[in-house]
Amino acid sequence: MFRQNPNLIQPPLTPLSTSRPPLFLLHDGGGTIFSYYCLSDLHRPVYGIFNPCYSSKATFEGGIPEMAKTYLGFIVETLFGDDQCGGKVSRPKREAGKEGERDLILGGWSLGGMVSVEVARQVLDFNLAEAEKEKAGKGKARKLNVLGIVMIDSMNPNQQSFPKDAKIANPNATIMQWGPHTKPETKEAVLRCFHEARRMLGFWEMPTWPSVPSSEGSTPMGPPPAVLLKARGNVPLQQPQEDEEEVSRTDVHRGDEKLGWGRYDEGMVRKVIEVEGNHFNLFTEEKRAEIVSRGVREGCELLEGLWRQRRGE
Repeated sequence: MFRQNPNLIQPPLTPLSTSRPPLFLLHDGGGTIFSYYCLSDLHRPVYGIFNPCYSSKATFEGGIPEMAKTYLGFIVETLFGDDQCGGKVSRPKREAGKEGERDLILGGWSLGGMVSVEVARQVLDFNLAEAEKEKAGKGKARKLNVLGIVMIDSMNPNQQSFPKDAKIANPNATIMQWGPHTKPETKEAVLRCFHEARRMLGFWEMPTWPSVPSSEGSTPMGPPPAVLLKARGNVPLQQPQEDEEEVSRTDVHRGDEKLGWGRYDEGMVRKVIEVEGNHFNLFTEEKRAEIVSRGVREGCELLEGLWRQRRGE
């Protein structure tokens, strides 16, 4: 596993790439970020955040909120730190009066996209605390602007959103995609992380969003806009199944265009990009990984455009 968290996966290769908001990709349910190294150039700094509990039996006792708080700390340290991962990423020039602001895009595969929603909500609390600090004369406020979230086949995990007739197969029925040289200790760590992710999602209360003052009183803020990359196929299961209609938990919302997120917030997902493959094999072949790369690039650019529109640029 990597030593530095976040890990700089793609340093920017051109001045234009340097000036673009970085993308922070949170790990999948297995706790690793190896798959993100299969992505081709996304034309911006790309960081991967792996599960710091991967190599140990430690857990996030506070569940998804505690995990998100930890990862937000990594992001703040990276974007406001002295060297930004060894000086490999230079900060873009800011407009006058906005030196303390940092723009970013969140995202991730599967669990990573889900946890990004919690991180984005905690960013609001971070910004509020920083504003209060400045108001109290305790230093210049820092501010994070989350432009949006790029979800790579992340489903709405809230069980109340599941179709009433959903028949979920036992997790052990899912056919795992292991590489030919995967070590036994790696398999053990990944499976442990998957088990812990299911545990945390089971009691996660998905974040609610405050209202903001408007000319009409108050308007619900809602989560940042999201772009969803959606796999076309279902995950294959071990045979035989007791019920032919059983599906992997990852495919509970497969028939829903937005993978259930419309039941969380109707306007959150702004675009759905369908990709070949199933939930677990999106990165196992170069051709599929390149299709995912194009989708992530498109998603980031769309979110940047929406952000400029909101700012009136």
